[in-house]
Amino acid sequence: MDWLALGAVLTALVALALLAVAVRRARREAARLEVLDRIARVADRGEDLDQVLEAIGDILVPRVADICTVDVIADGRPRRAATRVSDRGGIAALELLAAREPSTPEWMLDVGQGASPEPRFIERVREEDLRQLAHGERDLEALRALGLRSAVTAALRARGRLIGTVSLATAWSRRRYRHHDAAFARVLSGRLALALDNAGLFSDLERAQRERAEIAATLQHGLRPPPLPEIPGWAAAAMYRPAGAENEVGGDFYDAFPVAGGWMLAIGDVTGRGARAASVTAQARYTLRTAAWLSGDPLVALATLNGALIARADSALCSVVLIGLPASREEPVRLAVAGHLPPLLVDGDTVAEAAEAGPVLGAFGDASWGLECRAIAPGQQLVAVTDGVTEAGGEAGRFGESRLRAELAGSTSPATCVSRLEGALDMFATGPLEDDAAALALMPLGGDPPA
Repeated sequence: MDWLALGAVLTALVALALLAVAVRRARREAARLEVLDRIARVADRGEDLDQVLEAIGDILVPRVADICTVDVIADGRPRRAATRVSDRGGIAALELLAAREPSTPEWMLDVGQGASPEPRFIERVREEDLRQLAHGERDLEALRALGLRSAVTAALRARGRLIGTVSLATAWSRRRYRHHDAAFARVLSGRLALALDNAGLFSDLERAQRERAEIAATLQHGLRPPPLPEIPGWAAAAMYRPAGAENEVGGDFYDAFPVAGGWMLAIGDVTGRGARAASVTAQARYTLRTAAWLSGDPLVALATLNGALIARADSALCSVVLIGLPASREEPVRLAVAGHLPPLLVDGDTVAEAAEAGPVLGAFGDASWGLECRAIAPGQQLVAVTDGVTEAGGEAGRFGESRLRAELAGSTSPATCVSRLEGALDMFATGPLEDDAAALALMPLGGDPPA
């Protein structure tokens, strides 16, 4: 016998065996690295919790396990969050595992904040293991029917706290977990915890954004100019167009409310845009309402708002037209203008300014305004617009006051006037309005207004 040749053969066989083991180990490690990499990419995608759990199931079953369950910790107790079963398990196994109470070991729940518990590893599932996992005889029979072979449960910890557990098990594939699989489960749990924690944070942010959006929508709805009330003896119409497709409210406003001796109407414009402009708009509307209701005097209302704006910590300017409608047809309409486009008197094809403008509100503490009285005959209209109308941009430049007067001329009622103006803006503007736009039109009805 050639012992040298035999030794060479044995050496070659041992080398081949070691090479085969090394190749299997390399393939196993490569597969595990791929699993970890895919889970890391799930964590980086910023998806919500349900999407992350779905992706985790796709990665782990059946590549790593026949069964995968994820439980989250709520009020110190585990709650089933996701279940995935390989196709060979069928719907019955999926429904059973999804509905059953988690079998999380108490020692895993009671571990300290700084500690990381070892995985619960069952290399070969025996009857005594099933009894420890089961929650009664019926549950034990169901677990027996699954034919579990190996199982491992690992804690999911993020930022020093236990957020859940992941359980992996083999059954129908006839695979068995070894100790190196339990070690991998611990590494895997770290990646899963990161993915779930990111998803939880993303869900919290998404929920917070929805809540903020709901609050903003509620506030915007409250600030949006309401429909004009019925004013005895007068026909009235209004238009409000906030700038931008997504805005609900901005710096323009109009209002109408009863005061002693009649009614008062206001149309105004606050400088700036966004939330700050909306807050100044609200202050302007309700300050004017309160001052006018208490005094019945447009000039007192303007002076009160001027003082309130100057008293603000930030600079806030506001232009306003106040229109006082008398209860009796014998009395004239009172007009007060502060830094605003003058209201226009529309009489058939003739359009002329009905009052002169005084200083803008919020600029000078000693400012004063004039009060003009105008008799408005039936058939005549009083129209006031904010500069968002005249400054609207189009291919031909700005909408302008000349085009405004041309559109108002010949209008026969406030509703027709506002409708024509809004249509003209839509035809003229090449895109969303650059600034908020509002319009207010009034016309006396025939005869004396009812009391």
